[in-house]
Amino acid sequence: MQSTKVKSECIVRGATERPAPFSALGERLGKGGVIITLTLGMLMAGALWLGVIVPYTPLTTIPCPFEAATGYECPGCGLQSSFMNLLQLRFKYVLMANLLSPILLPLFFVATISWGAEYLFGMRIWRFRLPTPVTIALMILLSVYWVVRNIPALNVW
Repeated sequence: MQSTKVKSECIVRGATERPAPFSALGERLGKGGVIITLTLGMLMAGALWLGVIVPYTPLTTIPCPFEAATGYECPGCGLQSSFMNLLQLRFKYVLMANLLSPILLPLFFVATISWGAEYLFGMRIWRFRLPTPVTIALMILLSVYWVVRNIPALNVW
């Protein structure tokens, strides 16, 4: 498998171009190894959150700034709870936290793996760009869900 090298860019003023921090490791692992490494890293971070941070602090989820400011839920409210339920294999509660989690969580996963591979390992795994009609459909779905979930009479999670 031939990996595609990505030119890393520095945003800091006056900085010179430098390679990704783990580019040598990325070359040795290849695409599959980088995907497995990033996936295991995300699972370990989730396990750390569930096993160490949540039991010993009052903070179980990061509060939504939009909900705190307006009192209304955004389309992403409940995604953290949904992800935590998924990590705990409590599938019944995944949809109860956020109905769009079967769509949004895989998109988040693919985007995170794609970003991590590019900026940490210096290789492009996926070209993460959705076709325009899919993007428009997702935006419409998110907007409708945002409005509908805030109508109390409908009692949508």
